[in-house]
Amino acid sequence: MSIEDTNKIDMIGILKNNESVISLGITDHLSWNDEINNHLFLLQEKINSYLRFIESGEIYESFPTAKGKVDFLIEVFFQYKIPQECINFLDKVNELLSSTNIRLRYEETDNC
Repeated sequence: MSIEDTNKIDMIGILKNNESVISLGITDHLSWNDEINNHLFLLQEKINSYLRFIESGEIYESFPTAKGKVDFLIEVFFQYKIPQECINFLDKVNELLSSTNIRLRYEETDNC
């Protein structure tokens, strides 16, 4: 799976250090050398798919271990260093999610 598969969940599991949180992972292998706006659009669509997956309750059908759990963490794993536009976007997403039981976190590695 990848960020280009906007309607697929890349990874799902339970956090080892906090078993009350379900973690859903997004892998982003695309470089930022191409069109930034298109890349951000793909990321937005992927995050929206994850939010629908959680909010619809589909997560409990697809991952029965999640039953009874209500806290979620969407983790985005970037292969490449992200530009400021992406950081701004992720900050805005976190701001929008601040009143929910869903959090967003990201990691990046600079492989450029």
